[in-house]
Amino acid sequence: MVFFFLTRLPNLLILPIFADEAIYIRWAQLINSGQIFIPLTDGKTPLFMWLLAPLLYLGFDPLITGRMLSVFSGLSLMLGVYFFTQVIFNRKIAILSSILVIFQPFILFYDRLSLTDSLLTSLIVWSAYFLLKNHWALNLTSVSAFLVKPSAISFLLALGCLLIIKPQNWKKLGLAGLLTVLVYNLFRLSDSFRLISQRSSDYLRPLSLSNFSQTALTLFNWLISYFHWPFFLIFFVVVVLAIKNKNRKILSLLLFILIPFCLQAAIGKILYPRYLLPLAPFLLIIFSWGIRQFKFGLILILLFFLSWLKFDFLILTDPIKAPFHPAEKEQYLTSWASGRGLKEIKAYLMNLPKDQKIVVATEGSFGTLPNGLQIYFPNDSNIQILGVGFPKTTVSPEMEKALAQGKFLYLVANRNRYNLSELNRLKLISEYSRPGGETLVFYAVY
Repeated sequence: MVFFFLTRLPNLLILPIFADEAIYIRWAQLINSGQIFIPLTDGKTPLFMWLLAPLLYLGFDPLITGRMLSVFSGLSLMLGVYFFTQVIFNRKIAILSSILVIFQPFILFYDRLSLTDSLLTSLIVWSAYFLLKNHWALNLTSVSAFLVKPSAISFLLALGCLLIIKPQNWKKLGLAGLLTVLVYNLFRLSDSFRLISQRSSDYLRPLSLSNFSQTALTLFNWLISYFHWPFFLIFFVVVVLAIKNKNRKILSLLLFILIPFCLQAAIGKILYPRYLLPLAPFLLIIFSWGIRQFKFGLILILLFFLSWLKFDFLILTDPIKAPFHPAEKEQYLTSWASGRGLKEIKAYLMNLPKDQKIVVATEGSFGTLPNGLQIYFPNDSNIQILGVGFPKTTVSPEMEKALAQGKFLYLVANRNRYNLSELNRLKLISEYSRPGGETLVFYAVY
């Protein structure tokens, strides 16, 4: 646990706020104002935001608060891996698996972001543990996993593979499935329920094998970018060894990994590496078992462990130099979804005279802008953060109205995405370049 927190807490704000982080934190604030089903308006299930909402009352920086929720989700994951592995194998393998969870870059990275994936992964692992223990808490963790993210269904279905180990526990799994469906249908009380299926259709395609091999290769390359080739070379040797010895435990875990992986490859239309995070602990568990079978297991660990530590160090100290897959680097560091510069703009706004009426117009209406600034001024009567979308003119009608009312007007936008043709009405305050060339600009508007 000491090593866990030493890898999760340092420089927790070193990565700029990401689009989905801004959205989830803003939703949590709106939940506190009474809009408890607000995530459903974008087709998202709300448990992560429900858990985050009361934590915001503690008064800390909202981004730190959201990321701390993921930190403790990661702690729960580490403990879940320990207890699950101890049940299925033994204490030595459980300790090794837990150590690998601490230092695996994929898990480390997402334990430090205010996203749903660490919480989902933890609940999946605990669901597997409670299934093997034939414990009533399986009902709670499986329902919770589904309420965190609808995509949990593929992992919950894969839990059936663990019945190879404990076939007598099928009734407990069946009951958990029924309760999950029941709770899911309670969301029909919200007028926004239909949006869940609508949004799912944006991310999924009808079952087809036409793009399966190409998508599966993309998914596997994402895993390689975090685990590295030596890990999978050893992993495949371990799998061959398990198949040769007809090891039912390893085969059940392997099926648990393959079913969600293949489902995503077959029906996924819009995919991101984080969707694979729940597979990571089970990859580590199989690997840990295999290492214990080799005489020189510790030497094999060193083949990849040092590269993991270098990756971890860069995540904690200089993320732009970390060897992320280009898909990850674009999302979190180089594209408009990265909130680079918003911390400085927030500080500037907070230092303005308190008697001024201020409107900060931003491009967009949802995501990094305007939500990345709104989370810091949720109840401020003097500073209004206004998302104006992408108007045809630099100064939109809403912005003209603010000026006519005598308010001080500012604009925050990405230079390559917003119409900045009326430069004569803008005074540049600051600009923030992202790696890759895109620039966030901050103007006073007249």
